[in-house]
Amino acid sequence: MLSFKTTATKINIYSKFLKTPNTLHKSQFIIGNNFKRAFSTEQQKPIDNDLNNQKNNQYNNNNNNNNNNNSNNNNNNNKKFSTTKKVLIFTAGVAVATYITLDVLGDKRIELFKRIPFRVTSNLWGKLASIEIPTSMRSPIYKSYAKLFGVIIDEAEKPIEEYPTMGDFFARRLKPTARPIDEKADMVSPVDGTVIYHGKVDINNTLEQVKGLTYTLDQFLGPDEIAKLKGKNLYHIGLYLSPGDYHGIHSPIDWEIKNRYHFPGYLFPVAKVAVDNIPGLFAMNERVVLTGNWKYGFYSLTPVGASNVGTIVMDFDKELSTNDQSHRYHKNEFFKKQYPSSINSSKGSELAFFRMGSTVIMIFEVPQNKKFDFNINPGQHVKLGQSMGKLN
Repeated sequence: MLSFKTTATKINIYSKFLKTPNTLHKSQFIIGNNFKRAFSTEQQKPIDNDLNNQKNNQYNNNNNNNNNNNSNNNNNNNKKFSTTKKVLIFTAGVAVATYITLDVLGDKRIELFKRIPFRVTSNLWGKLASIEIPTSMRSPIYKSYAKLFGVIIDEAEKPIEEYPTMGDFFARRLKPTARPIDEKADMVSPVDGTVIYHGKVDINNTLEQVKGLTYTLDQFLGPDEIAKLKGKNLYHIGLYLSPGDYHGIHSPIDWEIKNRYHFPGYLFPVAKVAVDNIPGLFAMNERVVLTGNWKYGFYSLTPVGASNVGTIVMDFDKELSTNDQSHRYHKNEFFKKQYPSSINSSKGSELAFFRMGSTVIMIFEVPQNKKFDFNINPGQHVKLGQSMGKLN
């Protein structure tokens, strides 16, 4: 009698052992014998029990290996979460030290502030933000972050499950239609952010940080550029990017970028409590100064780093390396790169990305017989592409 059912069952059983070339060869031999028995009128011989036992042992070993792998994966995940907890505790301690330093220690606060290891915490946060999040956990984590900081998830270029790390989610691009650019405006906002200040650079080449606190062009731009700006009619504006803002930086005007100056600097926080208390904060922090020309003369745009936000990325300049642990602040120390040919960047085109929030500062020239009338106010939240004023 032909035993089709028995043969099919044996084929399914032995197909589980098709793991390596050696076992594949033996399995094919057994299956072939079974088919021969099923369609043969000869008396069937029993299957080798030793071979069956060998296959069962191999199957059990494979299961044990899988269990061990799962155990190792769980241990690795536990280590990652343990590291995350340590980073959070360490950062919380730094935050407490920051506020105590600013609010309690008076005139000595600046020197003591410099001793807080913001570059260490920034580097740790950078590593933490690079840990891949399991796909099943991405949606709840990113949605919780969005709710906490006011992120509009629907504006993201991709579904949130496609951002493997927190760093990728921070640096998410937007849908092409999410930020229309005001083409008629003389200058548009290069970012989503809050206006810190704006105004005219005074005769002493000082810029207002907040009311009562200033810093100089020489401190901020460096000696190479300051020599070119004597007697120029200059204006400036500062914009703060919060953790919930879109972190892309775009060109506010049509211009040519000629030079890049990288000032390693500190990584002090740029939250309001720090900006209100640390004179010359933006001139001490790590920053990347881009300089060139627009149709009215000199133009500069500068992404300024901050604690937990030391990384600044520019697609057109792969040599740029920020948030480097080996860098230390030295007054007037910088790395200059002069581009062999000017980089043309049109209004609204992408320039750079923060790996979280921070600050962008623009310093620009207008004709001597003109003034720039800002149509925005300190404390106002603006969007990328929104008009910031016009020449009159």
